[in-house]
Amino acid sequence: MEFTWQIGIIVVITVVLLVGWVVYRLKEKKRYDVAKITIRDIDRMDGHEFEDYLFVLLAGLGYNETYQTKKSRDFGADLLFNDSSGARTVVQAKCLSDALGVKAIQEVFTAKVYYQAEKAIVITSTETISDPCRRLASAAEVKLIEREALQEIIALFKREQMKQAQDVIEAPPEKIKTTPEDSYVYPEQDQQVIRSGEFYYKKPSSFFKRSG
Repeated sequence: MEFTWQIGIIVVITVVLLVGWVVYRLKEKKRYDVAKITIRDIDRMDGHEFEDYLFVLLAGLGYNETYQTKKSRDFGADLLFNDSSGARTVVQAKCLSDALGVKAIQEVFTAKVYYQAEKAIVITSTETISDPCRRLASAAEVKLIEREALQEIIALFKREQMKQAQDVIEAPPEKIKTTPEDSYVYPEQDQQVIRSGEFYYKKPSSFFKRSG
């Protein structure tokens, strides 16, 4: 009986140690070699992981002055770096499967002002960019690095062609012919009544006397 009891104690201790080891391994932070990351790996990342990945990628490309911002209250920028000409650049990272919208442009443009940067970039994993997003990016001189360009940068990085990858990143933003007037709407009017939606204003007769 005493021998059986001792075996039971040993089994319990072994199980506890095994469970503890499994829990430790599950909690242990995994490390990923950026040189081995593919676009498919990026598709499985969450937003914070994508920011961390881009930080290592940009620093690995030779941008020595690369910084991450706080995960909250970042004022619209996830990363900052000085490009090869020394221009301070703010980056908004968007790991998306849906379309990229104008909010990303608005945020990174604001960050450009806050961080006193010279350039602004949005790097995204999506290949779908809304038309208003493209037009606003063009007007605000925000560079869009979308899925295809990101894949090109990754491929160049893996071949250690750092200068060529930098050239892709630092290429000028796309310019689209657009004017503010493209966004104007002109509600139907007549000489006596001003209308918009459910609201109207009937001009008083004195208005026409003054106009005359």
